Order: sequence, then structure tokens, then C-alpha cells
Amino acid sequence: MEINQLKAFELVARLGSYSKASRYLDVSQPTISLRIKELEKDVGGYLFVRSGKRMVLTELGKGFLPYARQALEILTKGKERALSIKEGTRGEIAIGTLPTFTNGPFTSIVMEMQHRFPDIDVTIHTGHNQQIIDMLYDGFVKMGLITSPFFNKDLKKLHTIKETLVFVAHHSHPLTGMKGYGIEDIFASGKPYIMTDWSEESKHLQKTHIHFGTDSIELPPATALDFIRQEMGAALLTESMVSQLIKKGILVKLEPNDMPVLYREIALISLDREQSLPPAAQLFVKTVKSGSWGQVR
Repeated sequence: MEINQLKAFELVARLGSYSKASRYLDVSQPTISLRIKELEKDVGGYLFVRSGKRMVLTELGKGFLPYARQALEILTKGKERALSIKEGTRGEIAIGTLPTFTNGPFTSIVMEMQHRFPDIDVTIHTGHNQQIIDMLYDGFVKMGLITSPFFNKDLKKLHTIKETLVFVAHHSHPLTGMKGYGIEDIFASGKPYIMTDWSEESKHLQKTHIHFGTDSIELPPATALDFIRQEMGAALLTESMVSQLIKKGILVKLEPNDMPVLYREIALISLDREQSLPPAAQLFVKTVKSGSWGQVR
């Protein structure tokens, strides 16, 4: 049983004529007749009888018609789905990302994907750099977002996103009322200053200013943020982590007069080059590249 036979049968049933069906499909009338005869062999009896100038369904034909139409509908949907997967407008993408990169720019990227390509399912897994790299090697994810630089030669960098780093403290912290202060004052008056690891440059700056006797503690970024929200200390965090809290007035961005431009660099990576990725994954890369996120001000 072939799809062309089912199409011929459905058209003759709908149009009541072999000749009309042949014109619709742009084939000869004998071709339509042959397709119907071959289908009748499969179903075991006549599907049509002539009634005047029209071909009408037999009881066998009436019973078979709904299933033929259902089969054609399913095949059409299957073809459309296969085409959409090929074009990348439908599919699945598994992505690994850092726990500290699940808001801000990343949220904007996922929302943009959902808006533009609602039929692409984006699955997100979190982990630290090495865990995400292991996910790539294991085939658990197709792409990852990790801290740059990295030194695995078989990983391909598809794009780079830069996140601005800012000093912050709770609005009640004494630092928020100071005028004309420098970075050294933040470390001296943080009480404690909470050291966080974002990049080699930011790590070097923090260690340079932490002297013997400085009241300091080193914490993961999420824990550091909790400390500050509880009115304890000052820290260097990504702007995306604290932007909403700053807008609400809970935290205050500290702006020392000798503040350099600091950022964390996130690399979108894969084991394959962009051109070799599945179409849906290529659309994700294009979405990442097309946005305004990751522009250090």
C-alpha cells in the first residue's frame, strides 16, 4: 500500500471522478485507475462503483475512507515535522550552563528562543566548568556555557559573552554613605570583604587589596549574595545577579573613583563547529550572537 494510492483513493472519493482526480494530481487517468486497482487488491474488494457520471464508494470503500484520510494526515504531519526539524524551527537542544549564569543574559536568551521558536524545546542542565565539559564528552548536552579561558583543544568556542562585575553592599552598609572613596576603602570597610572568584583579572585585583589583618572571607557567589542581602559585607558580583536587587533599593552598587572595567567572560562551547551542529542548535547560536547581552559598558 503506497501513499500515491491513498491519495488517488481519497481524491476520487471526494471529487467523484477519476478524470478530476487525475487533473488534480497532474497524472493520466489510467494512472489513477491503476492505483485504485492496486489498492483494491490490498483491501480485498472494490472501493468504488459507477453511479451515473460519478464514482461512489462501496460499503468497503466507506469503511476504509476514514482510515485512509487519517493515514494521509499522519504522513503529512510527519513530513512537516521532518521538514521543520531540518530547518531548525522544531527540535530539542540540551545545554549545560553554570549555576551563576542562569539569570540575566541567559534568561534573556532563553526567552528570545521561546518567543521566536516555540517548537524548539530547550533543556538546561547546570554544573561547574569541568562538569559541563564532561556532559559534552558524554553526549548529555550539545553545547555548554563555561568560564573562559579554557584549555581543552577539542572544544570549539562558538561565542563569548562578557558580564560586567560590580561591587555591591546592602543599602544599610556604611560604605553606601561614603563619598570620594576608592577600592582600598571597600576592602578595608567591607567587614567582611567577601572575595569571589570570577576571572584571573578579578581574582588578582581582590588579592592585591587584601592585606594581613583585612576582615575578609572567600565564598561562592550565591553564598556571597546571601551574606550581603543579610546586611553582611561587600562583594564583587556580576551585574546580572544584583540588578533587580539594586532597582528595588535592597542593594547599592558601590562606585569607587578608581574602579577599572571588570568582567566575567562566558564562552559558548561545543565539540563541533557551528556549521556541523543540528539546525535547532545553530538557531540557538545565532540567537546568542544576535542579542545585546554580553556588552560590557
